[in-house]
Amino acid sequence: MMNEETYLIERVGKENPFRVPEGYFDSLASEVMARVDASGTAPRKAKVVWLRPAVYAVAAALCALFVSVAAYRVFQETPAVATDHQSEISQLSDDSFDEAIDYVMVDNQDIYACLSSDY
Repeated sequence: MMNEETYLIERVGKENPFRVPEGYFDSLASEVMARVDASGTAPRKAKVVWLRPAVYAVAAALCALFVSVAAYRVFQETPAVATDHQSEISQLSDDSFDEAIDYVMVDNQDIYACLSSDY
């Protein structure tokens, strides 16, 4: 670190190489004001930022309304599920039960296992 500092002092010296022209700050304020007045453009108005969340809320509400109406129509067209299970069980015959068991390929051991508490 000391080598760099000594090198810089030897090369450049200790005086500041950056200088401000004489009288620069005396006329700075008047030059800036002259440039501002010369442009003649009005400042831009701030954008309406508070409107964006309202647009998002309306869009979300419309989407929710659309989905709920579509779901209502789909579920309205489906037939109601029978709640009387006893009438359904009594309608089944032994033959249909045997056909279902054969289709599922369940044997007696599986049925006993399902009926016991070990399953």
